[in-house]
Amino acid sequence: MKKTLIILSIGALLAACNKKAEQKTDAAYDTVAIETHTAIEKSSGTITQFDINSVPVSNAEVGDFPFFSFPKGLDFQNKPVQRSYDRLFFPLNGVMTPIEGKVWKTYVVNEKNNTEEWSLPYFLKSYDEAITKAGGVKIFDGKVSQQELDRIKEEAKYFGEEGSIDYWNEPVKVYVIRRPNGDDIYIQLYGNTSTGAIQILQKAPAEQGAKP
Repeated sequence: MKKTLIILSIGALLAACNKKAEQKTDAAYDTVAIETHTAIEKSSGTITQFDINSVPVSNAEVGDFPFFSFPKGLDFQNKPVQRSYDRLFFPLNGVMTPIEGKVWKTYVVNEKNNTEEWSLPYFLKSYDEAITKAGGVKIFDGKVSQQELDRIKEEAKYFGEEGSIDYWNEPVKVYVIRRPNGDDIYIQLYGNTSTGAIQILQKAPAEQGAKP
């Protein structure tokens, strides 16, 4: 009798273990299925949120604000706009995101004594080289959707002033230089067949808060 009970007990224990293992396997499968489904939903979505932590920190010496001189043969069209504190929208992964800090922006044209024709590739390439040399990373390059522009049009009151970006008709290139103390530098620029525009914003250092 005792042997029978022991055999029955072992059989019941094995059956219970197998059932738990099956449940665990099913649960694991469900988890994978859910995660895969979520990943598919994310990949089929239009936008992934930008994460500044994905950008390497740059310790390069960048000099004084606004950090970059005009490429040889180029100059500002009118007096640049410079403010110690302002808010600009940057298309981060296509999402028009407000960032606050010190601002400088201007239209860029050929110098008056430059006899050569305006070259958009030269304008874009010159700034790309200067920005990446300072540790900058390009985080967006393309057209901003009309839906995004419509969404922020009531907030972006500065659209149309000196150094504005023509998001409606042209692609825009956006860079960020991530700094060790959080005073990250955001740069966006675009151009067409006769002129270009550049906007530079530096956030306040993390230890000083958002506004000076």
